[in-house]
Parts: sequence; C-alpha cells; structure tokens
Amino acid sequence: MVGGARWYRREVAEAVTAWGGRNLLKTVIEKARSLGLPIIYGDTDSLFVRNISDKVDALINYINNELGFEVKVDKVYRRVLFTEAKKRYVGLTIDGEIDIVGFEAVRGGDWAEIAKGVQESVAEIVLTTGDVSKAVSYVKSVIDKVKAYQFDIDDVIIWKTLDKSLNEYKVLTPHVAAAKQLVEAGYKVGKGDMIGYVVVKGGGAKLAYKVKPYILVKDIREIDVDYYVEKQIVPAAMRILEVLGVKESQLMEGKAGRSILDYFS
Repeated sequence: MVGGARWYRREVAEAVTAWGGRNLLKTVIEKARSLGLPIIYGDTDSLFVRNISDKVDALINYINNELGFEVKVDKVYRRVLFTEAKKRYVGLTIDGEIDIVGFEAVRGGDWAEIAKGVQESVAEIVLTTGDVSKAVSYVKSVIDKVKAYQFDIDDVIIWKTLDKSLNEYKVLTPHVAAAKQLVEAGYKVGKGDMIGYVVVKGGGAKLAYKVKPYILVKDIREIDVDYYVEKQIVPAAMRILEVLGVKESQLMEGKAGRSILDYFS
C-alpha cells in the first residue's frame, strides 16, 4: 500500500490536496473580509493581510478554533513587493531585515556571488528608500566596475555540485566541463565535489566551452565581463526592477526609473 491509501493514485492525491488547500484559503479569505481585514495576497498555504492586530488575532482564532488548523503570524513586513510570479516577493520586516523569497539568485544554482549581491542590494534600496532611480544607479555602478575589472575573482565564481561521477554525465554542462579540466590538470574530483568555475573569453557558443576552473585562472582579464553583465548582474536585478517598470536598456544606459512610494502608501 502506497501513501496510506488502499487504492492509491498520485494524481488523485495531488488533486485532493490542491482542492482542499484552495477551499481552505477561500474560506479564510471570506472570513478575513467579513472582519474588515484587507487582503493583500493569498497563495496555497499563505495569506498576506494588513497588520491590524485585533482583526488578525480574530482571524487566527477562527482558523485555529473553528476550522481546526493551527496557524500563526510568520512575519510582519513594513513594506513588501510582489512580482507576477507565484511565491516570489521581497519584503522589509519591522525589524529592518530584508526577506527575499523565491528569487533564483538568492537560492543559488548557476549564479555568481556578484549576482546575488546585486539582487539583495536592489531589494534593500527599493524597500528602504522607495527610490527606483537609486537602485538603477547602483546597478549601473556595479556594471561599470565589472567592465573595468574592478572585482575579485571570488565575486564571479559559480559553484555547482557533481551529483554523480564524471563518466555518468551524458551532457557536457559547464560544471562538468570545468571538472574535466581539473582532472586534466591533475586534480582529483568526483561525485559530491563542489566545482567552482568562471566564464572566460573565447570558446564556442555553448557555455560549457567558455568555462574554466577558477583556480586555473592566471589573469582576471581572462574573465568574460560581458557575460557577467548580460547574463548575471542585469537578470538578477531585473527580477525585482521589472515589476517596477524598469527596462534592461535603462540599466545599460543609466536611465532612471520611477519612484515606488505609491506602491507602499
């Protein structure tokens, strides 16, 4: 017996869970509105409402006691910015901390530290100052420094784990290509190892032919700064700024965006 059901079918189990979650969320939203509690955003297992303490307490009591589900206030934000994507938002908590949820650069993956830093800084600027122009100027300054090679190699390293042995990979991905270069250079690498690589100038159109293990880089000017600007820094910043009407060309040309104070009024 699988999943605790006599006649188990995964699709049915998923449908029941999804339907139950939506029905519960709908019920909670209706209750919140009846209490006069403004709804900001709701999705699957979370609900964002205005921080009106007595009404929030009444809603929590209703869910816990009437519906039989245990819930609590997770975080209280001073400001929060939602994107059009599901479960992707940035918020400034009442304690002054920046909370970034669902953004690729923060979660890791094929992103360098410089991209993560840019995304976090952009979020902090727009949430604490409400000044999109300031965020655009900041990204522009980072781009200018990168193009002038004013960065440490640690800023542009991309880390990825080998989840199997090199001979098991059928496709040449960037971290596999870098791992093979390490082997050729006399290093021992295998399953479970973290491979740190950078993107360098030259090579072919495929990214795997443009990577190099960072420890084999002798001159920082080997780094393909255009790649990091166009595929790392700008996309990481645009995850947030595109919601505010900023275009990629504005980051490249230095044109300022508009203020977002109205979003938080």
